[in-house]
Amino acid sequence: MPRFRPSPLVVHSGSSATPLERLPRAHAEFDEEFLQELLVEHPDLLPIRSLREDAGELVCIGREVGAGESGSIDNLYLSTGGYPVVVETKLWRNPQARREVLSQVLDYVKEIVARDFEWLEEQWREFNKQRQGIEPDLMRVLNNRSSDLIDPDVYVDRVNRALTRGDVLALIVGDGIETRLQELVDHLCRDSAHLRYSLALVELECYRMPGEGEQDLIVVPRIVGDVEPVERAYVRIEPSEGLEDLLRIESVAEVAPKAGSGKRRVNLTQDDFIAALDEAVGHDLRQTIEEFYTGLVMDLRLETDFKAAAVMLKIPDPAGEKPGASVLGIEREGRVYNSDHLPGQLMGWGIPESKVSDLTGIYWERLHTIDSRFDRKGISHVASNRFLPIKDLVDRLGDIGEAVTELVARVREAAESST
Repeated sequence: MPRFRPSPLVVHSGSSATPLERLPRAHAEFDEEFLQELLVEHPDLLPIRSLREDAGELVCIGREVGAGESGSIDNLYLSTGGYPVVVETKLWRNPQARREVLSQVLDYVKEIVARDFEWLEEQWREFNKQRQGIEPDLMRVLNNRSSDLIDPDVYVDRVNRALTRGDVLALIVGDGIETRLQELVDHLCRDSAHLRYSLALVELECYRMPGEGEQDLIVVPRIVGDVEPVERAYVRIEPSEGLEDLLRIESVAEVAPKAGSGKRRVNLTQDDFIAALDEAVGHDLRQTIEEFYTGLVMDLRLETDFKAAAVMLKIPDPAGEKPGASVLGIEREGRVYNSDHLPGQLMGWGIPESKVSDLTGIYWERLHTIDSRFDRKGISHVASNRFLPIKDLVDRLGDIGEAVTELVARVREAAESST
């Protein structure tokens, strides 16, 4: 029996409802150029966390990226969790959107795993130079997209390790995708069992918003089928009689790093943070800092997010779905900073960019007035040399607290009006 998928409904106040009209797969607006640009502007449409829970957020680092003899990768991404992500867009009406594209995507994966982070960063620079005429710092953009602190050295190592292991995410994205999953699994296991990639077939259902002349779309991503990483392959060897003694078999396995080797990020607990502060600035100043931030947390209903080297005071998302908005960071060495993650986090809540610009601009200008070392554009988590020693600000902590209080009130009002 064919599967019937009902259309979503827009339920109006009262009892009436309007079914949404799905764009036909042969619609003129739907071409690969449209799909590729849509996924550049809105990478959250790609459900990578269904493949890797630790994938994080996506940053597009290239379109039509040359992959040697394999051709060009439609869209290439890096995730804040350190995974390279390959996206191939295909249309239902394109006859290639079946088995042929699978081999193509596999070729892209094999090409990518032979590269390194420097190559990926070069694609990012070229991509932005062509689109915007500038070359923004990739690590800064990743940090802005991430809800967590990214250590550049650790991140580069993580990406290179993923490439070495073949731990790449590959997505075939289209307006409608049909595939025989068993054939796909057979193909992947036969040709690429040594790699750990994940592959997903993603269908984007596009619906026209109701209303005469309405051009807005609702886009719903749906994973049609996926293939989990192939962790191991088995080979059966049957030597001819008399050759057993000549046969030599060696196992090759990835060795886990010994304790203490390499870098591993461990978040602080509150007790760790207080102990580190006490050692760095002494008992009296530590007590002042603790009273300052706990007072803000209690009075303003903020949340504390303890990182590897700091505690971040955050406004919780009113909807409870997105990461909190970072208003003030306090480092364990006794320094403070205004995080430049704030604008991206507020826009992630759905607050319009113009309103976010006003909110952050007023707040950061107020902090800059209190002490000119507070940057009017925020300070990156990784720019610890720009953090402000709290010992220099003890007499102005009350002013900083007032600035935070005003921001929190304005943010909550803006979030409420945006829902």
